[in-house]
Amino acid sequence: MNADLREMLDHFQIRKVLATYCRGSDRCDGALAASVYAQDSWDDHGVIQAPGQEFAQRMCQMVIDTTETLSHMLGQSLITITGDEAGAETYFMATSHDAAPDGTPMCNHLGGRFVDRLVREEGQWKIRHRTVLRDWSVALPVTHDWELSQTLQHGGRTQADLSFAVLGTLASG
Repeated sequence: MNADLREMLDHFQIRKVLATYCRGSDRCDGALAASVYAQDSWDDHGVIQAPGQEFAQRMCQMVIDTTETLSHMLGQSLITITGDEAGAETYFMATSHDAAPDGTPMCNHLGGRFVDRLVREEGQWKIRHRTVLRDWSVALPVTHDWELSQTLQHGGRTQADLSFAVLGTLASG
């Protein structure tokens, strides 16, 4: 395969790994989130630091226990590839809706970067080591949900969420 095409394909596959992690995390699907990690992986998300597959399970449970919703939005990635290893820096914004200790509904925003070392295992790109860097964050009390009374369908973490049918997947969160 042409070197440029190989690089484009590798970049595409790595971006799919990043998106798969976010879907698993946002839908609280521990198995899906765990599927992106290499056998000898490590994830340093600050609050939880653990081998990748263990991290995914623990993080998804924490999201279920502490949030009503979680959404990641991925930004640009800078990816370098050397053979079967790669490095990636990917900007993200994560937003969660939960409650403050006093019960006040909160909307929390985190802007940061996933700094990943990846490896190709059995032909598939996997995250070997991830460190999450915080660039900024803000927590805002929710005084009104301007869209709540409108006609948009509500998303969720169960099979009732339309995306599962469209993607042909099952909810496990």
